[in-house]
Amino acid sequence: MYAGHALRYSFHDVNTRWEFRSLARRSSAETWDIRATKEQLERTRAVLPEDSRDAFVEFRALIGLTSRELLKYDCCIFHGVSFVWKGAAFLLTAPSGVGKSTQFFNWQRLFPGEIAMICGDMPVLERREDGSVWAHPSPWNGKERLGDRRLCGPVAGIVLLEQGSENSISPLSPHDAITPFFGQFLVRPETEEEIRALARLMDQTLRNVPLYKLVNLGDDASTALLRETLSPLAEGGSP
Repeated sequence: MYAGHALRYSFHDVNTRWEFRSLARRSSAETWDIRATKEQLERTRAVLPEDSRDAFVEFRALIGLTSRELLKYDCCIFHGVSFVWKGAAFLLTAPSGVGKSTQFFNWQRLFPGEIAMICGDMPVLERREDGSVWAHPSPWNGKERLGDRRLCGPVAGIVLLEQGSENSISPLSPHDAITPFFGQFLVRPETEEEIRALARLMDQTLRNVPLYKLVNLGDDASTALLRETLSPLAEGGSP
């Protein structure tokens, strides 16, 4: 289930099923919602390391296809860390290796029991008619495998991480956020309907959710600065 929506898959490689093991329920049905074509597999393989296994290539293709299917429900898979604090959800996003998980681990160590992980790598974002954007879990929680499929919540803030020589945090305008933010949606929309659905989700997120850029060293001081900045945004949630 993704944000309450069940999808049916058909796999070329039996080993690909392992990546979907927390969702998989074997079925004798002859129809499916998602199956990668040979062309889609070839296109995915072209952007991966040459020695990538067939199952991994199919897995990566299916991530994008899952997002395309979820756009029908105003949802999409997003690359980032999502966690709950005081009843509200927050997102930390950046290219891999910049320190998203580091900030989460620092926070857990410095302020024990305050936050809980929704999804450690690929949460599902959902646009709702009331103007809110919600973060939901997915099966893919990163190499640390951190996540709780029971958790979700309205997104109260999004932080774009950058590595730097000192710690600083500042508001990020929608204009400045749109390019790095767009690249974190794990989807390649191919139809007008999909493009419009993604645009609506992005627009609602950029307009209604506070955005920040944290330039950081990945140290305790950077995490304390992050917590101090996000604290007013969490006050609307419940302890």
